Amino acid sequence: MKCHAGCGVEDIAGALGLSVKDLFMDKPQTPSLSGRSPVIATYTYPSGAQKLRRADKSFSWRRPDGKGGWIYNRQGVPHSLYIAGELSGAVFVCEGEKDADNLHRLGYDAVSGEDGAGPGKWRQEYTEQLRGLPVCIFQDHDDVGRTYAQETAAALYGAAASVQVLDISTVWPEIPEHGDVSDLITWAGVEKAAEMIAQLTTAPQWAPPPADSPEQPTKGRVAKAASSFGEDNTRFLWYPYLPIGDYSVMMADGGTGKTILCCGIAAAVSTGKTLPGEEFDGEGKPVLIISAEDSGEILRKRLYRSGADLDKVMILDCSDSIGMNFSDAYDEFEATVKTYAPALVIIDPWHAFLGAGVDINRVNALRPVFQKLAHLAKECQCAMILVSHVNKRAQGENANNAATGSSDFINASRSAFRVIFDDSDEDCRVMVHTKTNYAAYGKSIRYRIDDGGVVWDGFSDVTKQTLEAAARRRSTPWEVIQGDQEHNAMHNALIEALEASTNQFVATRYSYDEFKGIHGDFIFGGSQPKKALVSVKDKLADDGYFLKTDIQVKRGNKKGRGFLIQRMDTTEPEQVEM
Repeated sequence: MKCHAGCGVEDIAGALGLSVKDLFMDKPQTPSLSGRSPVIATYTYPSGAQKLRRADKSFSWRRPDGKGGWIYNRQGVPHSLYIAGELSGAVFVCEGEKDADNLHRLGYDAVSGEDGAGPGKWRQEYTEQLRGLPVCIFQDHDDVGRTYAQETAAALYGAAASVQVLDISTVWPEIPEHGDVSDLITWAGVEKAAEMIAQLTTAPQWAPPPADSPEQPTKGRVAKAASSFGEDNTRFLWYPYLPIGDYSVMMADGGTGKTILCCGIAAAVSTGKTLPGEEFDGEGKPVLIISAEDSGEILRKRLYRSGADLDKVMILDCSDSIGMNFSDAYDEFEATVKTYAPALVIIDPWHAFLGAGVDINRVNALRPVFQKLAHLAKECQCAMILVSHVNKRAQGENANNAATGSSDFINASRSAFRVIFDDSDEDCRVMVHTKTNYAAYGKSIRYRIDDGGVVWDGFSDVTKQTLEAAARRRSTPWEVIQGDQEHNAMHNALIEALEASTNQFVATRYSYDEFKGIHGDFIFGGSQPKKALVSVKDKLADDGYFLKTDIQVKRGNKKGRGFLIQRMDTTEPEQVEM
């Protein structure tokens, strides 16, 4: 077989739905060894044709015969991408169907070509299928993968809405040769892989090399030695809550006063006054508020009551911001922000400016938006607060699940905080730091709403873990804190009673009932005695006591289950001669 255009035998056979070994006669086999390798995966293309993956890593094709059966070739089948999901919003391009399916399981729309990676394997039909869509191309970690990614990017440039090439090695430096996105998911696990993919999508937009520079399609990117990089230079407008050059998320239920909190933060930034946790005043800086819900008059009042420099806070209120969005009207949005060179941008609420036709719950649809906002914050060297309403999803495992929209909204952010009511004071609220990538978690901050303005009121014991425990227990954060305090008090009372009941030289035995008779029915805190004792065993050991539970204890003619305790610390103070 020969192609005068220069195609290899493998390409010719592949176009016919064959492998090279199909061109040769099979060697005689015994009946027990006859038959092809079993099919382990079936990939259905839009035309109805199917690509069969076999256990020996070979592939074959079949197409419907119109009678309910199959014809085992792909002659006459129109060329098409394999589609895992839908062609709407951002689409990820992979080398194979397995990678596309694995990405789709994470919630992404993904595609792959019919014949994997290699020179000339990206077809014009594929480009037409992705025309007008944002496209992210996963680059496999080998020379073929790098070359194919660049060839694909060049073919899509100008046809797709945007093109990015995602180099997995930037988030996984130890990626093995030939590693791909499926390997990343296996190595990192689903949750971590989703975060790493979100980080990858902050890569710059792909552009062809300048006309006067030599193209280098077969060469990989040039890596830098670790020693050539400087120190991490992340700065904060408010440490550790508002990093500069990225966006932070504020989540709050209706009526908690999240807009008033934003005005309080804006007031401090505009005047240079310290925010809670900071030590020194600074210089007042400009702030830009873009609101879809409040009038300028209301915002002015809240800013004034919070002590803002009103000349340094610029407002696009619910009237002036009509029609603004950072998806299909991003250029206008970007130009607006750059005009005022703000140190802080507040978007309230962010999803009001998402733009028509973008599905807020789809990771693929939202990712390009996040990329643009993060890039804008970095380019302008400003902090950005995206105000989010709270949804009704369960939040037991992660307090950040409260944010409206796709989980990618929170995954791509670098800081987030949740605003809740303070049950101990109806005029107070608490701002709880629930996510941080650049620093340790900040203390939870109390603030009071006084005459429509913010008055900072110290700190709170509520934490991210408190919120999650409250969600799991279907209680309030304050009930969780009170319960923990009571639990700790009972633990301490039990430890004190046990240590006071010991003898330094002889093991002391008590039945559970006997110990309750001495110290009261609630000495075990309402738990089973053995469970309560086991919970304090480590603390007793730290104090120099040995405890053994669930032993047989005899008192006179009575027997019962109980425990043994003895003080093991026999060290006497050293005598010092004066």
